[in-house]
Amino acid sequence: MAKIVLENVRKVYNGTVVAVDDMSLEIPDGEIVSLLGPSGCGKTTTMRLIAGFEDADEGKIYIDDQEVTTWPPNRRNFSMVFQFPVVYDTMTLYENIATPLRTLKTDESRIRAIVREVSSSFGIDEDSWHKKAAKLSISDRQRLSLAHAFAVERNLYILDEPFSNIDPKSRVRLTKYVRDIQQKKRHTLVFVTHSQSEALTLSDKIAVMKEGKLLQYDSPDAIYSKPANTFVGWFLGNPGMNFIHCSCRQKNGRLYLDGGAFVALDRIPAAYQKVITGERAIILGIRPEQVEISQTAKEAFIPCVCHFAEPLGSRLLLNVKLGQDVMMNVKVPLEAGVSVGDKVYVHLPEDRIMLFDDKTEEAL
Repeated sequence: MAKIVLENVRKVYNGTVVAVDDMSLEIPDGEIVSLLGPSGCGKTTTMRLIAGFEDADEGKIYIDDQEVTTWPPNRRNFSMVFQFPVVYDTMTLYENIATPLRTLKTDESRIRAIVREVSSSFGIDEDSWHKKAAKLSISDRQRLSLAHAFAVERNLYILDEPFSNIDPKSRVRLTKYVRDIQQKKRHTLVFVTHSQSEALTLSDKIAVMKEGKLLQYDSPDAIYSKPANTFVGWFLGNPGMNFIHCSCRQKNGRLYLDGGAFVALDRIPAAYQKVITGERAIILGIRPEQVEISQTAKEAFIPCVCHFAEPLGSRLLLNVKLGQDVMMNVKVPLEAGVSVGDKVYVHLPEDRIMLFDDKTEEAL
């Protein structure tokens, strides 16, 4: 396995389109790192730079402290799985998995043992080894493609949106297969995805990107609970974080958060009292599942009206209106029984609130 380091890497297309902008990133040995972001954010270009399919215009790339910036792909010793399954249709399942091992002139008895181990890891029954790959469904083709890639020990395994064309049930199963084999073998793995749910489920660390820049790089829990800016807070979550533009105002010698038609909070949260010392514009952020709700009036609860209610499994997603124009998503238990048009009351717990700069939208 290997540690991968990108140092101030930059890639520009046609002299004007900045695909990757001053990217510095360390992918630890034996961990899964997801490159996450919307289409066009630079995650695929970053992956191609790591693989050697693209040349960096600036910066350096290292594998285990050895610079490989100018190395061609075949010297970087990695396996790759693409968005669309790549298999040999005319070969059997066994031959598909065995082919890269035969290319390395591995002993046939060893090949059989490896094929058996990898097949087991990806849920491929030995009784199906004789079948031709052409007859497989798209999810089973991708499963075979993954087994083919993991059959050979490499420095790095790169998965480029491998589950985006797979049905949800198969996606969950394949994600588990990848995670299980990675934990067993401690492979270094780069996972490129636009799906925040896949990244949160699979990754040891997530690199969130936007417009070629790395916005935040941390564990899934840290990124979810402490987003570096409003984009990260919005992009991760289903739905993402709520944001309310507020004014920090002073009354009776005490600062509070004024939401316009309502008081969002009657004091500055304790965690921010050393950061915010005077009146200013601010953005309040809170996740839908962290908002408390009541169907009766309570102290410090804000009155609002439910405009939308959608069951999501065991949860109910509400969209409520505070004041004249502030909309907020709230997740509550399904049995809460709130319906469209109901008057309800919400509370924003002080210890769940995040505050962001109104101009830069960066976390304070």
